[in-house]
Amino acid sequence: MKVLMWEAFAPGAAIRVGGHHYAERFLRQGASLAWCVGPLSPLNFLKRNDETRRRLGLWRRGGDTLREGRMFAYAPMTLLPYRPYPLFDLPFMHRTTLRATVPRFRSVLARAGFERVDILWLSTGSPFLALLEEVRHDVAIYRMSDDTAAFPDTPRTFPGLEREVCRRADLVLATARSLTTRARAMGARRVLHLPNACDPEAFQRGVAAEPEDLRGLPRPRAIYAGAIDRWLDFDLLAATARLLPDWTFLLVGPARTGLGPLRGLRNVRALGPRPYADLPSYLRAADVGMVPFVLDAMTHAIHPLKVYEYCAAALPVVATPLEETAAMGAPLRLAATAHEFARALVDARDENDGPGGEHARAERRAFAHGNTWDRRFEVLQAAIASLHARPAARAAGGLR
Repeated sequence: MKVLMWEAFAPGAAIRVGGHHYAERFLRQGASLAWCVGPLSPLNFLKRNDETRRRLGLWRRGGDTLREGRMFAYAPMTLLPYRPYPLFDLPFMHRTTLRATVPRFRSVLARAGFERVDILWLSTGSPFLALLEEVRHDVAIYRMSDDTAAFPDTPRTFPGLEREVCRRADLVLATARSLTTRARAMGARRVLHLPNACDPEAFQRGVAAEPEDLRGLPRPRAIYAGAIDRWLDFDLLAATARLLPDWTFLLVGPARTGLGPLRGLRNVRALGPRPYADLPSYLRAADVGMVPFVLDAMTHAIHPLKVYEYCAAALPVVATPLEETAAMGAPLRLAATAHEFARALVDARDENDGPGGEHARAERRAFAHGNTWDRRFEVLQAAIASLHARPAARAAGGLR
């Protein structure tokens, strides 16, 4: 089987999204997999960050062959980028962006052995309509993991393009309930509600040494692990940190925006990105995991993967009341204001350290073990099979 997945991060990135976990399982099954990111544009020679530097490296090298030759990673360079600027936001740019690549994207894929694929995997940030035309495929899957149209830097024409990919894809995967409704409203033929999950064992192996950059930092410690971006409620977090001056607030992940009111607070530490393999040791060195997101249309469509990973590490969780955190059935505390959030952090820590702590930790681990990427992949496989045999989908459940 050959699979082409277009996702958000180049190999080696600190952030791992759902696509990474599905890719791993395709590879375990013996599939050959092309992992594509971008596309880049000439502007990226001037405007760079860690992610674009990794992508430029892939482009300059003509791609990387990984996993004993079974995985090919590549980032194309286009002269017609689809961006949120006048003219660059026209549907024409999205549809033709891969035809204007240097070298031609289709030729690169052919040399790597991916002229035709069994499964074409499209993410919300991919040039999905261009991929449908450029890559010969048997099955096209669109994974809707965000309400991308609600992002402030999304091109104005995106909703119409997403409506078309929903109609054309053989299967739409929606990570959140609201996205399931959205995909159906856009005319998707088949929609599968398939939330995020975790690999519990990775967060429960042994007792790792405390990371060096945490040594000496006061406890209790509240941790946020993920991208530091506009969805983080900086005002809420800053007010909470002021209410709990004896706590240390840890932010682990790449910063894509300024820290705003968090800057200068002595009990807030922005540690930057860390390798994903090191994340369990950071969670084990914390007392509570946080999901302090703003509440708006964009975040209500987020199904936070980090809740599962916190629970896998048996870490208490405090989150703002997103539609998904409120409905996912996780053993967590919801708090909307700084005073509520501070109180919830203290209560979560006290419960974890108290006589009922072992029961609470067991409940979190059980939740994580009930929501694994292996289980999600089994449902996905059944859904793919059902595209040709409807009874297989009914047996697995979930395909609508």
